[in-house]
Amino acid sequence: MKFTRIGGALAVAVLAAFAVTGLVSGVAGAKGPSNLTLKTAKGELAVGAEVVADSTDLVFETSAGNLECTSNILKGTLSKNNAKKDEGEIAEEHSTGSEPGGLCKTTTPLGPTEISTSNLPWLTVLSTKGVDEVKGKKVSFTSTFPNEGGLKCTFEAAKVKSSFTIGGPVVIHTVKQKFKANKKISGAQCPKEGTLTGDWTVTSGGEAVESELTL
Repeated sequence: MKFTRIGGALAVAVLAAFAVTGLVSGVAGAKGPSNLTLKTAKGELAVGAEVVADSTDLVFETSAGNLECTSNILKGTLSKNNAKKDEGEIAEEHSTGSEPGGLCKTTTPLGPTEISTSNLPWLTVLSTKGVDEVKGKKVSFTSTFPNEGGLKCTFEAAKVKSSFTIGGPVVIHTVKQKFKANKKISGAQCPKEGTLTGDWTVTSGGEAVESELTL
């Protein structure tokens, strides 16, 4: 009887161990959300949907002072959705400010400036980690200063890395991303480098774009 009891107890212990092992394995093998889905109140965004990113607080800081634009609009189309990394193509960029003629204000001795971009389109990639990267041949913009006889300063970066919160409206947060002056085509008065900071709200068809993690 003693042997039977011990054997029965051992059997129960073994079965319990298998049950626990199975439970742990099941939990470890369970798959959580792995893709990023971009949508609006109307539903998931389709590939080819137009997407607009709008900033009202764009600032480019340099050793000579800041460039400040009250409106920066990026326009493009969505090329991949519901993936680990969603993608879009930025085809247009428009920057304007509070100075006459829509020029952007600066705190530099060079006066107000007109901003233009080059090397478009740029690729923008949003990941499930809440990271956005804009890249291309070069992410490049030129600042032209009318008060200085049309002096041009061209700044470039290999990519611009930003963050966004997953869940709810997509707002791209860019903080002090470094750009360097292209010395070959920039005037001698131009700062050697600067950092870009701003927040962009993202819409499609006039609706706020939201993000969520999905299977």
